[in-house]
Amino acid sequence: MNRKPVVVVLHGPSGVGKDTVIARLRDRLGIRRATSSTTRPPRPGEVDGVDYHFLDEETFRRKIADGEFLEFAEVYGDLKGLERRELEEPLARGEDVIIRTDVQGARWWRKVLEGAVFVLLVPEDIVALRRRLEGRNSEDPESLAKRLAEFDAEVADAPNNDYVVVNREGALDETVEELASIIERERANPDRPVPRIRWEAVRAAQISQSASGR
Repeated sequence: MNRKPVVVVLHGPSGVGKDTVIARLRDRLGIRRATSSTTRPPRPGEVDGVDYHFLDEETFRRKIADGEFLEFAEVYGDLKGLERRELEEPLARGEDVIIRTDVQGARWWRKVLEGAVFVLLVPEDIVALRRRLEGRNSEDPESLAKRLAEFDAEVADAPNNDYVVVNREGALDETVEELASIIERERANPDRPVPRIRWEAVRAAQISQSASGR
């Protein structure tokens, strides 16, 4: 591969359709998904190693202590993070990578990842997001309220992204087409820096994270 690899950081509120569009982009463009790890149990239909690496808490914390995570956080009572191999290995091979995260994770990646392309994926409005979350049948009222509260934080982050894409109900093909066009454009962008992990920023951020108890 002669061109620079592309790293896309895709974030948006729960229920907006991140997993669905990533699956379509993988089929269409061959972009590699950086698979996160989590201590929460799998939802129906989720596959270990594809949707997430499902770990018990002891294993997750051991990997943290061994320095195997680039980033991690506690989300709704569960640990979630991305192991360094999920980014280091494909970049070493010159492969394109897409990272799925939330607004908190996007803030982290802006600090520690140079040359990434940040994309915010949002629904047309919070009413549509509520319908999608309720349609999953996996949220209790408390969890639903927490996830809907993400909407304002994600939308407020819009100016900090390279692109904002609206995933409208019933318009998945159009959303995938728009995202594919963005990736193709960035593949050809001569001004985009080569993706690079800022290890000094990772170490500083993890020290700060440990001190604050994040």
